[in-house]
Amino acid sequence: MSAQGQVVGIAQAEVGYLEKSLRAWDLYGINCLYDKTKYAGADNITKYAYETGHAQNQPWCMTFVVWVLMAAFGKDKANKLLCGKFKSASTMDTKDAMVKAGRQVPLEQARGGDIVFRSRSGGGHVGIVKGVQNGKIVTIEGNTSVNDPTAWNGGCVGEHVGGSWKWCCRPDYSIVVQEDVWKWVQVDGIWYYQNQDGVNKNGWEKIKETDGTEVHWYFFDNEGRMQTGAQKIGGNWCFFMPEGPLQGALCITDNLGYQHVWDI
Repeated sequence: MSAQGQVVGIAQAEVGYLEKSLRAWDLYGINCLYDKTKYAGADNITKYAYETGHAQNQPWCMTFVVWVLMAAFGKDKANKLLCGKFKSASTMDTKDAMVKAGRQVPLEQARGGDIVFRSRSGGGHVGIVKGVQNGKIVTIEGNTSVNDPTAWNGGCVGEHVGGSWKWCCRPDYSIVVQEDVWKWVQVDGIWYYQNQDGVNKNGWEKIKETDGTEVHWYFFDNEGRMQTGAQKIGGNWCFFMPEGPLQGALCITDNLGYQHVWDI
């Protein structure tokens, strides 16, 4: 799943969450925050503020966006995606930081995972773009109303189609794109070089040994099986260590005809 898809999925799962009352907060503490539809009130008390460290009892549309990015990628990366504004619940402060960092895109180019902002006197409102439907931006927003797509201080997380958005900013999701992590995996005595998604390498591959001091060539067939011993590859015979700590490493022949592991 893409980073943008992860953000949208997490936000979507929160639709229907109701903010809590001060009375519920006083009676039940944090326990009341984690029931999606119980203990509703109009006091701007949410799990989103509790988990991000933002203040309770204040408009929480920006806090919701911060929480979604944190839930997806952790605090440090969420802070980078928000151009250093993780601790801020101010919609306009975050918008200004993202625009200054060059993250603004035209509204007509909005796509899933973007963040859209709407200004109002004294502050603003914000939503996470889910997609575009019939030319209208579909958003998931915190601190809004189910029935009113213009609500900036409602009591729930809601999904809306349309809305008078003014700015669209695209977090730099390249920050959170995970590089493939490859590792050796042995199955039924056969070695594979596999990533976190279970995909096996095939063909020639230079691999650094676990101690980090040497790099050797290995060859994997179409099914990802590491080759050992004498193998004919591309019309040429190659020899790979048949056993031992460097099993599978490509060898070369010295001037006297002896085979040695080839240290690259």
